[in-house]
Amino acid sequence: MIFELSRDELSHTFGEERVHQALPDTARAAGFSGDALNFLTTVGLPDSEFMSVPRLDAEGFGFRAVPVDELGSTWNLPAAATDWVFLGNFEISAVVVDTRSGELHQLAEGVMRPIPLHRDLSSLVHTMTGLTRIVASLPEDYEDDEELIEALTESLDTFRNEIRSKDPRPFGDEHSEWVEIITDIGAGIRGPGQ
Repeated sequence: MIFELSRDELSHTFGEERVHQALPDTARAAGFSGDALNFLTTVGLPDSEFMSVPRLDAEGFGFRAVPVDELGSTWNLPAAATDWVFLGNFEISAVVVDTRSGELHQLAEGVMRPIPLHRDLSSLVHTMTGLTRIVASLPEDYEDDEELIEALTESLDTFRNEIRSKDPRPFGDEHSEWVEIITDIGAGIRGPGQ
């Protein structure tokens, strides 16, 4: 894993009830193994304001495969997409993970090609955790405070550069939803009370 994270850290940031771990048998049945399997079953995924994830431990839950046969005629999908499963949703796009490599992609209508999103699950969750902490530290109506916006812009640039130094994907494509999210936070459009 690229970033070190623990379930306790996620529970502290998001709340215990919003951190979901996959059941080992369910994750294995979907094709997960190695680091990705370990991360899903011991650390888990948080449900956040940026990305919603299903209750991975809910009775009857199963990872849903990307319907390559259906999408293949309209989407430019690689052969590896047969190993992709849906992981969650941003506001306007789906997040999928390759069960073999652990790499994540964004599927957004209008783009019609997968957008590389993260090299692994730890990068996704680290990004969610960092941005959640930044937003939680902001006062309401912060868009009116020019000094705060300037300091926030510096904090977001530092955060983005820290992520990029280990994983260039989250902010590497202009269509990545992370690019829009971080722009909105910096502009005062997304935060407490927004």
